[in-house]
Amino acid sequence: MPGYAAGDAPTQRAYAGVDFTVKKGDDTETVNVAGRSCTQSYTPTGDASSDLEIQDNYRSQLDGLGAETLFSDDNHTVAKLDKGGAETWIAIYSQETEIDVTVVEKQAFKPTLTASSGKDYPLLGHMPGYVADNVNKKKFDQDSFTVQDGDDTKDVNVQGGLYQIVYTPKDGGPVSSDLEIQSNYRAALQALGAEILFADGNHTVARLDKDGQDIWVKVYSQETEIDVSTVEEKPFEASIKPPKADALAAALADKGVVSLYINFDFDKATLRPDAAPIIAQVVALLKNDAGLKLEVDGNTDNIGGHDYNVTLSQQRAETVVAALEGAGIAADRLSAVGNGPDKPIADNDDSRGRAQNRRVDLVKM
Repeated sequence: MPGYAAGDAPTQRAYAGVDFTVKKGDDTETVNVAGRSCTQSYTPTGDASSDLEIQDNYRSQLDGLGAETLFSDDNHTVAKLDKGGAETWIAIYSQETEIDVTVVEKQAFKPTLTASSGKDYPLLGHMPGYVADNVNKKKFDQDSFTVQDGDDTKDVNVQGGLYQIVYTPKDGGPVSSDLEIQSNYRAALQALGAEILFADGNHTVARLDKDGQDIWVKVYSQETEIDVSTVEEKPFEASIKPPKADALAAALADKGVVSLYINFDFDKATLRPDAAPIIAQVVALLKNDAGLKLEVDGNTDNIGGHDYNVTLSQQRAETVVAALEGAGIAADRLSAVGNGPDKPIADNDDSRGRAQNRRVDLVKM
């Protein structure tokens, strides 16, 4: 507008999400558009124009460009311009003494996270234009991680090797939006096979497996600071050697149930090679007592969705049953049940308790 001047430099982001108000029937709705964004504010150098004059001027120019007006009122104009296969969204807000113009060129997300180097945690790189300012590394410590718990969230403590890094933008370098930061780390974590346990505009929490090691990761961002914290969870050692068949028989005779710690691939129902000695002892148990029938119960900790954990535990129980049948045990002597997180034997609030709850129970039928 004549008589207005740009204030500070425009706020530009290579990839950001912006909410636009659009008209829908007699109501309005909010549409989030992601892509390359720019916002510029203008203030009067003399007498201010009315909102009517400001909005009419911008609407006239948008009409001349062939843009479609999606919403307008006394202080706002929202429009969309389709040109050459590109979709551009524009919003103009005015209050006479200030005009804010926001433009988003809609684009698909493209990962830009670097490969791990320098002070980075070995599995995760960093955002271009950011540098590690501080690293906190402990052989054994704990951190708290927020995870989704149904419609709510909860915090769980994880103990093990701690690695925390704080990143800030290089002097004079570009700043990334929280959407770009979080999208990059989520893409990298999912490429590692991680399970995303919680996510919002500024946070990502995930758990993954690396060569049998459970690793927890959380990423917090506020554009000018990125905090990455990881804990390599201390493994739970149930026993040095797999239980012998006679010990299993004694436990079943005494309590009717015995717990086994059988290793599966992370977030899967595939047995790991080190499960073979335990399966062999269960086979021996069943062959030593031809009348014994067992219910194989899969159990999980309470991290992640309840229904998903029930399904996973059922699949793991079925995997164990299949392995026993493959070793010559009759199918009518076995059944599989998935309890998910519903039958814990320890507190899920710490690493040791969660590890104890991730088990397979043999129940005498």
